Amino acid sequence: MNAFTAVTYDVCPHESLCEAMNRYEIEKEEDIEAAAARAAGQDVAPLVEVYQTPAGKEAGPLLYKTYRFEAYTCRCGEPRD
Repeated sequence: MNAFTAVTYDVCPHESLCEAMNRYEIEKEEDIEAAAARAAGQDVAPLVEVYQTPAGKEAGPLLYKTYRFEAYTCRCGEPRD
């Protein structure tokens, strides 16, 4: 069985920032997209990458899918109302 891990990222294009924040293990019975959305909400992260580690393999994790969440996108360069 493959193991999945979600990694959240803080992203600010105005400051040229893309920094990993936290790592969350995804339980095998969890929906991967829902787990990524939950991690994004918890960290207020606009970017979540999900990595897959194949069972029984010596190789490291492989990027499975990237999720972007507009609701958490940095708005520091936008004019304030």
